[in-house]
Amino acid sequence: MTADDGVLTKLVEHFSLHDRDCQKHQDEIFTRMRTEAPVSHSVEHGGFYAVSRYRDVYEAAHKPELFSSFPVTIPPFGNPTPMIPIESDPPMHRKYRTLVGARFSPKSVEALEPHMREMVRTVIDGLVGKKDADLAKEVAIPLPLRGILELYLGVPEKDWEKLKDEFLYMLQPDPESTDEENLERSMAAGLNCTMYFAEMLDHLRTNGYGDDLISHLDQAELDGERLTDDEIYGFCLVLVPAGFDTTASVLSRLLLMFAEQPEVRDRLERIVDDPEKLDLAVEELIRFMPPQPGVARNVTEPCEFAGQQLDEGDRLLLLWPSANRDPEEFPDPDELVFDRQPNRHLGFGSGIHRCLGSHLARLELKTLLKEFLHRVPRYRVAPGKEAVWHTGNTWGVKTVPVVFDEWPEP
Repeated sequence: MTADDGVLTKLVEHFSLHDRDCQKHQDEIFTRMRTEAPVSHSVEHGGFYAVSRYRDVYEAAHKPELFSSFPVTIPPFGNPTPMIPIESDPPMHRKYRTLVGARFSPKSVEALEPHMREMVRTVIDGLVGKKDADLAKEVAIPLPLRGILELYLGVPEKDWEKLKDEFLYMLQPDPESTDEENLERSMAAGLNCTMYFAEMLDHLRTNGYGDDLISHLDQAELDGERLTDDEIYGFCLVLVPAGFDTTASVLSRLLLMFAEQPEVRDRLERIVDDPEKLDLAVEELIRFMPPQPGVARNVTEPCEFAGQQLDEGDRLLLLWPSANRDPEEFPDPDELVFDRQPNRHLGFGSGIHRCLGSHLARLELKTLLKEFLHRVPRYRVAPGKEAVWHTGNTWGVKTVPVVFDEWPEP
């Protein structure tokens, strides 16, 4: 159902990533913004400007000296320490990113492929033979969660669920609660996560380091100095949610799409065993359903940007999904074109803060597609149930209840 003109005008004026109606009418809102007010003002969360056109989003992402990345959300998380490196500005940003960049390089991620394949197969093994399942809770969330906590941070399996819940409190505020209530809840969750990693760090220092990133960070130096504990916690506070919730949002939407639009699955099945075609398809999926709906930037000095006069302290929200549907950059932007070239999408962000884990996300998505499309039968949304979306700093589907067709004989 489309929104009438008056409703759409109000949604633009009150735009928020935490509003269900804004999420429901996102395509109409983004089209209105791009054509009528590419830097539009929202009165929500204390007021901010939403940037919607591709060229403007790209430019803002490439001007860190004018648009600071701290805090990176609207409203802010309220976390006890800045998240590193995503909330760091130059020159520290490059130094911080260099400390962990090698672990997320294409070569390092490629070496994880056997582990990732085993993880995917284990997840699918858990589905085999079932009549019904929740593909968000049983596939989309646990796969990237295990990927970041096991392969990178060395968190024991017994603690995965606890950490997941705490980080989701930060990432998915209750749209029915006030900013103050959500901030209190988010700060408590951030503190709980920080305390967990403080205990983990103490354990590593007492019992010996491992090959995990926390051990690496505690032994690393910047300009001849060891990192502070708060700096290490800052890394942890971004690595976990960035490592699982962003990818989970894409996976959950894709798995729901297979139920609602089986022709998309048909098209992917025809190319999934062709590496070059699959690579192009994955880039198009990221363009079409980017992991994050937007990130914040904060104006450091008075300036004019895209025709809008801005003051120091003003906040911008860079809308990746809107930029990725801009017809001035992408022909047929609302169509899934699996062989789209060129495809300069902003699904992983752009500029100095371009997603550190983009190669890991690609690996997870490609590995899942190759196994899932060969092993899991067709399915549909379970009768009498519906998929439940979440708003917040990622937009995904938190429940995908489905019933399967008949499973193939083993």
